[in-house]
Amino acid sequence: MASHRVVEEMKGDALCGMVKVAVDRSMGQLEVFFGKYFVTDELLKYIGDRSSSLKVLKLISCHEVSNKGFTELVTKSPLLEDLSLELCPKIGGRNVYACTGKACPKLKRFSLRRECFRFSLNYPRRVAEALGIAVMCELRSLSLISSNITNDELVAILDGCPRLETLCLRDCYKVIADGPLRAKCARVKTLTLPEDER
Repeated sequence: MASHRVVEEMKGDALCGMVKVAVDRSMGQLEVFFGKYFVTDELLKYIGDRSSSLKVLKLISCHEVSNKGFTELVTKSPLLEDLSLELCPKIGGRNVYACTGKACPKLKRFSLRRECFRFSLNYPRRVAEALGIAVMCELRSLSLISSNITNDELVAILDGCPRLETLCLRDCYKVIADGPLRAKCARVKTLTLPEDER
């Protein structure tokens, strides 16, 4: 829905209405949902209450979605395999990601993109947010863009996600790719570290 020009020009209420009709027509079989800008907690609740078949969820710039609304959906989505959160400032934190990992045991791909704070490494951070990701033990692919993850948190993720094959840490400037960290990442087949971009 989000890529068509006519759809992008519609107001949020109209888009939410269209999504509800599509969810109802899916008769509980909705597997993929991409939402950009207009998504709300109420809409996620509507989806979660009517479909437990969700496998792919991508939210982009959804400023009206809170941790509560997001976790209510993922706890009703045990088949979720692919999750992408881009520029959703109200979603995050160790407990939210740990809850997601426990509620979605089939989750294989997680992508998280934050606002870029390249020149300010001391901006407020969600304490130990990355440690919640370590609970997602079936992950094969993890992309953290503009995250303020530290080396210790990254090691916790690598220990908690032994099947990880692809790891992208673009614009994660608190990660220092020293010898021990590179050795720890050796089993990852496709690795992008912050210094690889320079």
